[in-house]
Amino acid sequence: MPEDLLIAVADVLARLDAGVKTRSPASLPLAATLGCVLAEDVLAGKDQPAFDRSSIDGFAVAAGSAAGEFFLGGDILPGDRAPPAPPTGTALRIFTGAAVPPDCGLVMQEHASVTGQRVVLHRPATGDLIRRQGSSIRAGARLLATGTRIGAGEIAVLASAGVVTPRVIPPPRVLHLTTGREVVPAHTAPGPGQIRDTNGPLVRALLKAAGALPLDPGHVDESAGALVAAVQAAGDFDLLLVSGGSSVGEHDRTAPALAELGFELLIRRVNVRPGKPLLVARRGDQWAFGLPGNPVSHFAAFHVFVSRAIRRMRGLPPAAFPRMRLEAGAPLSASARETFWPAHLGVAGVCAHAWLDSGDLAALAGVNALVRVPAGQAPVAGDEVEVVACPEPA
Repeated sequence: MPEDLLIAVADVLARLDAGVKTRSPASLPLAATLGCVLAEDVLAGKDQPAFDRSSIDGFAVAAGSAAGEFFLGGDILPGDRAPPAPPTGTALRIFTGAAVPPDCGLVMQEHASVTGQRVVLHRPATGDLIRRQGSSIRAGARLLATGTRIGAGEIAVLASAGVVTPRVIPPPRVLHLTTGREVVPAHTAPGPGQIRDTNGPLVRALLKAAGALPLDPGHVDESAGALVAAVQAAGDFDLLLVSGGSSVGEHDRTAPALAELGFELLIRRVNVRPGKPLLVARRGDQWAFGLPGNPVSHFAAFHVFVSRAIRRMRGLPPAAFPRMRLEAGAPLSASARETFWPAHLGVAGVCAHAWLDSGDLAALAGVNALVRVPAGQAPVAGDEVEVVACPEPA
């Protein structure tokens, strides 16, 4: 592929959609499945509720009992087996969630008066306060369908059915390596000519928000040999991200390193701002991205391209680019390249942030979206624009 060939954004997205495969299903502990996609239907093993349950704290009496005076014959506690139906004239105190005897009606405690063993019910008994066996779902019915994305509610449903190792599409394992001899850890005071590592923490946060599983990160210098050695030592992964070294300068070694590792280099440069020197490569079902070193390029390239690959691996459809109203904010400037402009997405619309260039890290504060600006255009407040939402971690 010619190094000076600029690939359109739409073509990059189409290649990812066509080539990135969903990960093979696996059974995971329930606590590790938040955000995963179910790989098979989950059926109810028994009725839910499994027995008639009280929905209130109150009193159980024979079905059809009118208001009046009753003898207090005992208590029914949650977890107890349902006792026989109380005889006419007897009431049993019952608590929320407890098993209801057969042929009973209930009265809320707010509608009763108790003096010793004497109970006066001020309303007739009703069956409407009983959660009937199977009223939620019957044994054998489908609880959750294949393709369901698991949230907190779904985890509760799975737990209720005793499904503690559901079969899901596991999160992709992502190896992220930063490069650059001038980069020092964020906790270190930079010396002359040095900068703190911002791309490492940035990408790790983005991976978590995208539902991926970040592997232990690493840092290497610009040499292809160091990068190759770091990847080979890392073990198995689904996606490789390399920060920096993706351009065509003398010290940019990501492309040669990927080639030495057996990756087929599919894309070298994209007709996009920021992030033009973006590398995309493939080795079987493994994918690799060489991300331009500047942080705004990282942020934009991740949300437009990397997150799309992650969604495909997770069994999710590509995120849509909804159209929103552009609110008053920083003016958008036209470019010969398609631009993804840092912005803030609110309730009424999206507001563009000011940014100087792809190295303007401070411009990312408060950014939760990107405005997609077509080449040669400069939308103004009131126009409708396409937006890339940038989700925060759950």
